[in-house]
Amino acid sequence: MIRIVRYPARRSLIHLAILGGMALAVAPVRGMPVEDYLKYRRQLAYDPRLTYEAASADWAAHYGKAFEIRGALNGFIEGSERLTFMITLDGGTALALVAPPAERALLARAGGTRIRALITPEKDGARGSAPVRVLAAADDSEVTYREKIASEQEARRKARITASRHTTASRTIAAGRGVSLRPMNSLLQGVSDMARKYLSPEAQSIYPHYAAFIIRHNKRLSRDEVDAITVGILYYSQRHRVDPRLVVALIIAESDFRPRTTSHKGAMGLGQIMPDEARSFKLTDPYDPIQNIRAAVNMIRMKLDMYREGDQPAGQYTVRQISLAMAAYNAGAGAVRKHGGIPPYRETQRYVQRVLSLYKALCGA
Repeated sequence: MIRIVRYPARRSLIHLAILGGMALAVAPVRGMPVEDYLKYRRQLAYDPRLTYEAASADWAAHYGKAFEIRGALNGFIEGSERLTFMITLDGGTALALVAPPAERALLARAGGTRIRALITPEKDGARGSAPVRVLAAADDSEVTYREKIASEQEARRKARITASRHTTASRTIAAGRGVSLRPMNSLLQGVSDMARKYLSPEAQSIYPHYAAFIIRHNKRLSRDEVDAITVGILYYSQRHRVDPRLVVALIIAESDFRPRTTSHKGAMGLGQIMPDEARSFKLTDPYDPIQNIRAAVNMIRMKLDMYREGDQPAGQYTVRQISLAMAAYNAGAGAVRKHGGIPPYRETQRYVQRVLSLYKALCGA
């Protein structure tokens, strides 16, 4: 005898096996607390983009993959050997879910519950069809609540990181004491349209100081060139968490703020980017200040990371770290690795000392 039951809304936990129009022989999975469900989901590395509709359109392409469904339980058909539960997915697809009689007491209390379930398609060698095995399931409202809390915590964490970066950038950029960074003429005392468009409020506040400092090193620069160089340094320094004073020190050592200069080895522009580096960073014009600084700051960041010590606080550099990074910038990381430190090349050793001296002066040390 078959009895059809529809039940009132209640909350519970449930593990079910899904039917694609007919009963499938699958092992029962018992309900679990939402904490265990979320932990299992993280361990499983399921595909959050895969839906039931997409998987069922081509089961063979999704064997071995796990994905999540969610929907409402509408009722159940109680038979002598099994219970078949009816679920409507959020996309409107109606499915039947089967559970053995041993789960009768648990499932009978699950009326009206919205559930989440992690499922995976499995081959049925006998029939060549695509059964679906339930891996885990939990109450949807509880999972949604925990996801909301986790999302809010992650948003607060990112906001704290962003605020910390902005604060660090604003402090380190404006902290130069040994070198005067006061605006030199009225044209540089304001903030340019480019700076307002691309720089953070913290970077905008010290834009005039850096613009004035740059023009002191090369009075032949046009106003547009000074603007582009200043915005490039402040924007990419903050983006890649590099002290902009270190970028300034490197550019002085490399080109003395001459954007069109070329070395006898073919290095180009403000940061003296080599042709292979220009290709690597997809520079369409290596002499363009913005493009050149983008590549230079990227390389500084990568080389600082190469020599970062394990317990070193984020945003702080050691003299050794900067020295090795500058040596790698000048002579290549391979040369640093080969010699176990700054290579014994006179040019590289002088270069490292000059960048360090300039950086210490800019920091007021």
